[in-house]
Amino acid sequence: MIKKLSLISLVASACLVSNVQAEDTLKEVFQNGKVKGEIRSYFFQEDYDTTGRSSNLHFGGFLNYETADFYGLNAGATFQVSSVGDIHGTNKFVDDEDASGSVMSEAFVTYTRENTSVKAGRQFIGTPLLAGSGSRMVRQSFQGYTLVNTDIPDNKVIAAYVDRFQKRTDGAGNPGKFTKSFNTNSSSDAVTLEDGAYSVYAENKSISNLTAQLQYLNAVNSFKSYYADATYDVGTKANVAVTGQYIGTDYNSNTTSGSFYALRVASSYDAFNVKLSASTNSSNGDVESGLGYGADTALTGSEIYGGYHAYKTDAKAYQVNFGTKIADISLNLIHSAYNLVNETDKKETDLVVSYDIIENLNLNLLHANFQGEDDKNYETRVKLTYKF
Repeated sequence: MIKKLSLISLVASACLVSNVQAEDTLKEVFQNGKVKGEIRSYFFQEDYDTTGRSSNLHFGGFLNYETADFYGLNAGATFQVSSVGDIHGTNKFVDDEDASGSVMSEAFVTYTRENTSVKAGRQFIGTPLLAGSGSRMVRQSFQGYTLVNTDIPDNKVIAAYVDRFQKRTDGAGNPGKFTKSFNTNSSSDAVTLEDGAYSVYAENKSISNLTAQLQYLNAVNSFKSYYADATYDVGTKANVAVTGQYIGTDYNSNTTSGSFYALRVASSYDAFNVKLSASTNSSNGDVESGLGYGADTALTGSEIYGGYHAYKTDAKAYQVNFGTKIADISLNLIHSAYNLVNETDKKETDLVVSYDIIENLNLNLLHANFQGEDDKNYETRVKLTYKF
């Protein structure tokens, strides 16, 4: 069992590395550190047959600081801030946006030697089966350890162990705290892991025009998930690329295992692009796509519900995605359809507009219409962000 390391003790160890030349060197480490952040204003609105319109105006952002290298060691931290300005109608945002306050989502120490780095502490992670979502004001985060190695040319390997997870909110109007409850993309929504989760990820680009990813995740005493995809760039004038994807799940309980397969053909020419995707769950069990809402990579995943429906037992899904860019404006029209066995079929049509107003200042609009989604009719998200 891996014992929890104290961040304070790790930082102290970094300061006591042998042959350290006094405080001037440490001073430079902090002076040469890097600061980045983002200021945000979000407006979300949802419409239901039963409760009418609900809207939420909120503000916030994040501030990140990371020291310069110090004998292979560096430390960093990220603070996230969220403030709910106004909620109209029934509060539909308790679990994802209704949060006022701050949280230290990252607090880590990293040691790098040649092509290997080890990071310990609170950190953002982004892999197919282990990833926190950043689509709301508060980005999800993990506590644990990650090791990254790139010794083999055109290959990357990541090993990870996580024992705590920070949700978007705590359900009581505050940002989420680090607990043993991890969000998932299945109908259960969350799983409690007393012994955490282990994962190994590999990316390979050694074959010309081909990129492949593999990952294994063991959510101890709950489930095991397996991930594989490969994208081949055909290289024609129309920039055709073909992607195949697999996600499988074995449960520790008597729940039936699940198997998800997907295929995508993408093409782009001048300022236009199109993606055609199809997927099937060929099993009698649901698929668990990983830990964190960001672990939702289904090629047929929609903008709002992601692959939630596509992962269900015997589900078949289809998606058409058209996009273009005019000057500083990007437009995407996405239609996703889900044929389900045990419930009403679902459809989601998304319009996504992104406008770079000036450098680092972006306006993003997402409007989604639903069919068959219980009594929900549409959802609109407007995001104004400034990066520095």
